Amino acid sequence: MDANYGGKIFMPPSALDEISQLEVVYPLLFKLQNDEEESSSGTKLRTHCGVLEFTAEEGRVYLPQWMMDTLRLSPGSAVEVINVALLHGSLVKLQPQSVDFLDISDHRAVLENALRRFSALTVGDMITIEYNNHEYKLNVLETQPSPSAINIVETDLSVDFAPPIGYVEPTAQSGPGSQASNSSSMANINQPTSSMAKDIRQKEDAAKGEAASLRFQAFRGAGVRLSSGADKPSSVRSYASSTADNNEKQSQDISPDDETPVPLDLPIGTLFFGYKLIPPPGSEPTDANDANEEDKFQGEGRVL
Repeated sequence: MDANYGGKIFMPPSALDEISQLEVVYPLLFKLQNDEEESSSGTKLRTHCGVLEFTAEEGRVYLPQWMMDTLRLSPGSAVEVINVALLHGSLVKLQPQSVDFLDISDHRAVLENALRRFSALTVGDMITIEYNNHEYKLNVLETQPSPSAINIVETDLSVDFAPPIGYVEPTAQSGPGSQASNSSSMANINQPTSSMAKDIRQKEDAAKGEAASLRFQAFRGAGVRLSSGADKPSSVRSYASSTADNNEKQSQDISPDDETPVPLDLPIGTLFFGYKLIPPPGSEPTDANDANEEDKFQGEGRVL
């Protein structure tokens, strides 16, 4: 999957031997250029990529299908590979080529996972990503700080979206709230300006809110103060009163013959070590037993 839905190529082992003898900047980035084809602006078709493995056959490189389409290459065509160094990117603007891209619930997670397979992005690239067994094509419209290509390896990259092909802007409702909406839009001027990007942000916020509501939250109960009843919250007082009523009702329902344990009510500062042993009737010790008990341990001691 990394080979066809990413921005890295396969190169021959001889390329690694030659690169290891040169002073190059890592990570390895390369410019691919088709000298036989030109773009509409008259420049040579080119793109930028990283390297996935050095396992290709000698004299060959293997490219993803979207990269061959961008360079207008066919199997067996000649392509020039040049080692380059690019600036780390800070922003990229993408345009989905289908409104199906709006059906993705979490665009941030999908793009973070998909862009890990890319080392560089070039303006004019038509990259392809895969999610949930569906392919999505994205056109790279803008890159910053470099206006042509950027390095996206280990960098904090912001992503903005242009309206996808076939997307219809929602009609604005004019009314008394138009002035308030204008002021709110001025306050959020740093947010994405396209309504498509706003729709994506709203879906992400809704998904985050739903996930937060399902997440376990500890210590959500009400606190109870160990003091007089006047300082207790109303909910605690109501619970205590209802408990007392229930206990009183249960005590009325219990008959005197029921052997129900009675709660132990001790004064403050008193410790309870158990009830005094009361032998059952008929088990009192006899006088002979008392005499035997008294005769025990009656000898005299000796000092060594």
